[in-house]
Amino acid sequence: MKNRTLFTVALLFILGIIVLFVVNFSSLLMTHSSQDKYLKQTSVKGVAVEYQNLLYTLNFEQQKALVEMLNHSIRVVGVKPDKRKKPEISKIIIYQFEDEPEIIITPVAYINQNLVYSAPYCNPGHYLMEINDGLVAKLLAQTYGP
Repeated sequence: MKNRTLFTVALLFILGIIVLFVVNFSSLLMTHSSQDKYLKQTSVKGVAVEYQNLLYTLNFEQQKALVEMLNHSIRVVGVKPDKRKKPEISKIIIYQFEDEPEIIITPVAYINQNLVYSAPYCNPGHYLMEINDGLVAKLLAQTYGP
């Protein structure tokens, strides 16, 4: 091969790599996470659980663990609340600092011990499911249990 042909092939090869890099990088920037908004530990003032029309507050360690678990939730579709195990709690209220509104989480069902819930502030129009194999249910039961 001549030097000119070798140079052209090398240049096309490098341009191809650059194009692939740009395409992959742009798709990475445009993807959305499973949850549109995440809760920051530092913005949470307190968390309360409503059980039989009474509010029970979580201590700091419980609050921190709950926020961490909820931040790792995934979107789910096709949940029919009447076909699943109904949660004992009617809602979870997350109070925030800095004049931010409270976040109301409405438990919908348990699927394989994982809580499916609605959180319009974080993810409007979708259900979310925590994926901690029943840890949220155990944590919440500690707040209102004996």
